Amino acid sequence: MGFCWTIGRRAGPLLAVLVAAAVLSPLPASALSDGALVTVQTGTVRGKIETGGRTFFAIPYAAPPTGERRFRPPQPAAEWTGVRDATRKGDICPQSVPLGSVSEDCLQLNVYTPPAAESKDLPVMVWFHGGAYVLGTGAGEDPAPLVAKGDVIVVSMNYRLGPFGFMALPGLAEESKTTGNYALLDQQAALRWVRDNITAFGGDPGNVTIFGESAGGHSVCMQLISPTAAGLFHKAISQSGGCVDTALGPRAANAAYETSQDFATSLGCADPDPDTVVACLRGKSVDDLLSTAGNPLGTDGPGWTPVIDTSVIKEPTEAALRAGRYHKVPIVNGTTKDEGRLFTALLIHLSKLRRANADDLRTEIEFRAGDVSRELLNAYPPASSDNADLAISQVTTDGAFSCPALFTAQAAVSNAGQKVFAYELADPGPPLSGLDPLMPLGDYHGSELPYLFDTLEGIPVRLLLNDDQKKLSNQMLTYWTSFAATGDPNSSGTPAWPTFTSHSPQTQRLTSRGTAPIATFADDHKCHLWN
Repeated sequence: MGFCWTIGRRAGPLLAVLVAAAVLSPLPASALSDGALVTVQTGTVRGKIETGGRTFFAIPYAAPPTGERRFRPPQPAAEWTGVRDATRKGDICPQSVPLGSVSEDCLQLNVYTPPAAESKDLPVMVWFHGGAYVLGTGAGEDPAPLVAKGDVIVVSMNYRLGPFGFMALPGLAEESKTTGNYALLDQQAALRWVRDNITAFGGDPGNVTIFGESAGGHSVCMQLISPTAAGLFHKAISQSGGCVDTALGPRAANAAYETSQDFATSLGCADPDPDTVVACLRGKSVDDLLSTAGNPLGTDGPGWTPVIDTSVIKEPTEAALRAGRYHKVPIVNGTTKDEGRLFTALLIHLSKLRRANADDLRTEIEFRAGDVSRELLNAYPPASSDNADLAISQVTTDGAFSCPALFTAQAAVSNAGQKVFAYELADPGPPLSGLDPLMPLGDYHGSELPYLFDTLEGIPVRLLLNDDQKKLSNQMLTYWTSFAATGDPNSSGTPAWPTFTSHSPQTQRLTSRGTAPIATFADDHKCHLWN
């Protein structure tokens, strides 16, 4: 595929020496006084100091998951001598549409701090990137606005994706007592690294907030219900995570085994002996695994998502929340008003070069609801038989995001003392919402990110905000970082954000036209039809 997986053997030992010299290099004494050097448990790193703060890229938090470590829980990172250069972004984990240099040696994290943060006990926010569990990178979003506005430390990480992160087979379960959740275990390994090392950067290991969007928001919910994540975080923000009963799972183990075994068979790894299948898969190249992994959006592949393995994940999300079998920390949980329009744009307009039609609408309803009832068809009428763009988008919005977010909040607040703050971004014309010529994208899936991050994959999205949107951005930055600091998004200077309760299910509507709580969210998204 033309990607640089590792340093080629034919390059010879001289190249290896030069690379080692660049990565592990001595530094002038002046670097010691300006915070560029930080020593963690595995060695010393040199970061980049800029006007707004310090950045440390590509710090290993686990050993490379290669060879016999492929499809196993993450192992401890090796120590190094000298000083490791942490001024450049590292390789990203294998994926079908990479935005950078790819390698299986990708279990690394990034630390962003305010200036001279080493003398403070700052709140820590740990970001899980999105990408449907098959795409993305920890360094894809620049959290400079969060760091500057809230005086917080932000940590982001790569985690294994697609088959590398979610292969589920009986042979793997027998080997490691868990299977199919290596990506979630990677996230937990990064959280343990934060617990053990963040003090050296000026962070408070006793005040850690996990947050993420899309698959990252779903990951937040998985960590909430994972017994093996106990004690690793103290607050949680799930952005468009679709945490309850969605295509992102968690899947039953038998279903995960079936799809993974079909995948193995397609690679020529069919054998009655489970150990032989595992060995065969470990012997395959990264190219081989990716070439069979399916569409990067998960529309024609096996669907690489978390698994109920009775160890890392023991039960469905809603059941765990309602039964109180989760980590009871303060939660922010929300969505954008038009989540589904992005998927219509990508999967129909861009992929099929046409509008959605009535047949597409029926297929989407059946996929989301398990049935095509007359009530659902009447609730989402298409504009015409050959223009169901807005109708199908609303089905996806309500069935995959808005109502699952509502059900997540309802399940959590059924436990006494649980704090939940619900939101919906409903801002007119967020950045990039006019890119689809067939349909206004509105508050599409991911449209909140320009209000929180400086750049997305190098694109300076925050510069696209108008003056009113910049004010909303400042509100949101204050909400997010105040919550990270105290467990409550409310502070002076922002509109009051009430808690979501069973008796008063209020959702904070975030808009540049006047942020305020609403009580109509369930009706707005027809959630009585999706119960």
